[in-house]
Amino acid sequence: MHRLTTIFEKSSFFKPQRITSYLNQANYKTVAETTVPISNRQKFKQIQPSPKLYEKLEKLGFGTLLRTKRYAGLHKQKQRQEQKQLKWTDQAGSVPEPKYHFPLLSFFAGAKIHTSIPPESLEEIAFVGRSNVGKSSLLNSLAETTIVRTSDKPGLTQQLNFFNVGKLFHMVDMPGYGFAFADEAERAKWRELMETYISSRKTLKRVYVVLDARHGIKVADVDFLKMLDSKRVKFQIVLTKCDLLVLPDLAKRITVVENDIKQFRNAVQAVIAVSSKTSSGINQLRKEMLFLTNHLKPKEFYEAIEEQKKEKLERRKRKDH
Repeated sequence: MHRLTTIFEKSSFFKPQRITSYLNQANYKTVAETTVPISNRQKFKQIQPSPKLYEKLEKLGFGTLLRTKRYAGLHKQKQRQEQKQLKWTDQAGSVPEPKYHFPLLSFFAGAKIHTSIPPESLEEIAFVGRSNVGKSSLLNSLAETTIVRTSDKPGLTQQLNFFNVGKLFHMVDMPGYGFAFADEAERAKWRELMETYISSRKTLKRVYVVLDARHGIKVADVDFLKMLDSKRVKFQIVLTKCDLLVLPDLAKRITVVENDIKQFRNAVQAVIAVSSKTSSGINQLRKEMLFLTNHLKPKEFYEAIEEQKKEKLERRKRKDH
């Protein structure tokens, strides 16, 4: 007679299952232990993101947790935090952020070879990512423009493109890595160009590595992240297309990515979530970039800009009538 027992072992993200079968025969007992593999999808489902991460994503505009039994504990924790906050402030929740703005974005240089890279002047923030992850759309959303060309065809960016953000700093759009409609020799040139730029640029403040939130870190990404880490360049992960994931799955994806990048010394551990379609997270990323380049103004400065825009709109409306 066979007796089946299941033992759950504790882990940080998932609980592997072991099935131990006991075979009783005549005068002896044989124990056969078999490990049942768990699929990546099952592991992903068992991840439990922190309440703080859910709260952060809700504030950024990525939806809210459903009031079901599954999330009852998280809602209770959130309620307790709000009650504590009320003891010290007049209202629950955080003060809303002002809308941060960049000056007009303008293209000023392109480099296909390292000798064409413009001389250093203003501080620079570079964007790089696997082909077709939404990097160009992200740059347009940040600048509130359509100056960066977008396409469904992977590998559109084939050089280092330099943009002036007014007179504040430079944004650098780097070629995609991984699959693209280009031959191996051409992609090798792009890689060499990027490595030369990254390793020699003293004005480079940060490299934002853009990933599709639906897929997270892939093999091609790991290879590129290792290169960045070896060059001692500060880099940070930006997850795009976050509107295509429901809130619990987005929180789990961020948790997985944050765990994956712990191995890299030069990785900024906070993962940024954005959506170019809904603009969720875009304003916060603008704030981060302004802070990095020492151009972040007091919130009153940005509130005044918003008031000026409203007044202009009102004047236009009155003229139309």
